[in-house]
Amino acid sequence: MDVTDYGPVGERDRPYLANSEARIRMKTATILITLLLASSLCAALTSTTTTLTSSLNPSTYGQAVTFTAVVSPAPPDGETVSFLAGKKVLGTGTLSGGTANFTSSTLGTGTDKIKAEYTSDGTYGGSASNTVSQGVGAASTTTTLVSSLNPSAVGQSVTFTATVAPEYSGTVTGKVSFYNGSNQLGRVLLSGDAATYTTTSLPAGTDPITAVYGGSSSFTGSTSNVVDQMVNSGTTIDSSMTWDGITRYYEVYLPANLPANPPMVLMLHGTQTTKTTGDDPQPVISINWGWQPVADQNGFILVQPASTYDPNTSQWNWNAYFMDAAFPYAQGCGATDCPDDSGFLGALIVNLTAQYNVNGNMVYVAGFSSGAQMAERVGVDLSNLVAAIVPASGQLEGQQSAPPPVLTPTPPNPFPPVSVQEWHGTDDNNLPPCNYGTTKYSGVTFYVDTVDDTFNYWTGTSTNACTAFQTAATLCLNDAPNNANDAPTPGMPGLTGNVATGCAGNVTVQFIWEPGVAHNWQQEYVGARWQFFAANPKQAAEKR
Repeated sequence: MDVTDYGPVGERDRPYLANSEARIRMKTATILITLLLASSLCAALTSTTTTLTSSLNPSTYGQAVTFTAVVSPAPPDGETVSFLAGKKVLGTGTLSGGTANFTSSTLGTGTDKIKAEYTSDGTYGGSASNTVSQGVGAASTTTTLVSSLNPSAVGQSVTFTATVAPEYSGTVTGKVSFYNGSNQLGRVLLSGDAATYTTTSLPAGTDPITAVYGGSSSFTGSTSNVVDQMVNSGTTIDSSMTWDGITRYYEVYLPANLPANPPMVLMLHGTQTTKTTGDDPQPVISINWGWQPVADQNGFILVQPASTYDPNTSQWNWNAYFMDAAFPYAQGCGATDCPDDSGFLGALIVNLTAQYNVNGNMVYVAGFSSGAQMAERVGVDLSNLVAAIVPASGQLEGQQSAPPPVLTPTPPNPFPPVSVQEWHGTDDNNLPPCNYGTTKYSGVTFYVDTVDDTFNYWTGTSTNACTAFQTAATLCLNDAPNNANDAPTPGMPGLTGNVATGCAGNVTVQFIWEPGVAHNWQQEYVGARWQFFAANPKQAAEKR
């Protein structure tokens, strides 16, 4: 190797070499200081270990599982530990005495890799726990099935609702199959926790209906209770009779299972206008008022008669009290009031009672609107035949002259007591309940009495002579419904009115406000109306 000797360092080179040596010494010192500081800091951090355990392993979907992380030695209270499933942070827990907890009920099914991480606070070093393989199995379910209408009639719409409840928590998803025996009726997607299936095709007889939830990745399947759906093949008979030289029409519905001496309910329709079908009574006598399923369930005969037809206005109306002027086409019938609807209905009751062996102490009449006003009249004129009446949205009378005075019918003397349950909507503008308002039948204007007038008539000394009242408050106040101040209706939350007891013959007179309801027949209350009827048969001694 050749070595070139450049000779001794010259004087000019000495300052440069001195500066280079100084810089090297400074860098070396800086590195040494940095290493010393890092060593000092490392020596200041306290090493930790984190241990993770599960309160329940394996668990079930939706079940609460608590994971406990223990950090040792214990960092100060109040610091946090993160709990993770894989890389996903599930949540945090606050340290207390070196222990932090986190509870979850949302772990997915399968095996979840859970770990806990404590992050250094500058004094205690961070640490990650062991991994806990948390097994989560599918949760069981319970399926409950109910029917919207049981019993029902052939061809009637019935809705089955299946509710699927999880064992612990969570939202159940998937589909529910509905079966009639082994025959699948349909398959429906759950919405929330329920699935509904509606059908009009159930065969007559007792149909065993079940619902089967098929399960999902998180929930096991389940089969509901059996709903024995009774489908009655009742008989509908359209008939007619002649009264006062006029052909009168009615429909009789006979449930499949009638007792030997069945009760009977007459439902009187409201005003019907039939410009298209004219004097054909079929659209009038076949209206669905909601009584048939109640008749099926309780075993009573349902009768739906028609009033008379006005060819000039195409209206069907009942001749209630003081309303002859609305029936010019029927005058000269030979009765006191024409048409003689009271006479027709009385004869109909007598005929059907004999024909079907009806329990004479359980004949009832309900009505809506014009039919309600006629039901009021029936309660007076036919009190010897009828045990109770339920008029809805119709007062006792209508008169052409403005009150006062309010015209009142003269009851029989002695008066066979009759139970009365009146209903009226607070927003009824067709037959206003409180202000002696007007209504029209076949173009003729009538003033109607107030519901207080009607209630007082039925509780008065000339009729039912009631002595005890649920409230002293009037039904109307300042020409408006006083429902906010009336008494709560027993057994019907949200409704108010009045109940009179201590009446002759142990009958009951009741008034019920329907809040926010206009001129309408509320089918939802048909069951309650039947219960009133059933609770108030005519006492044998009263029948004359």
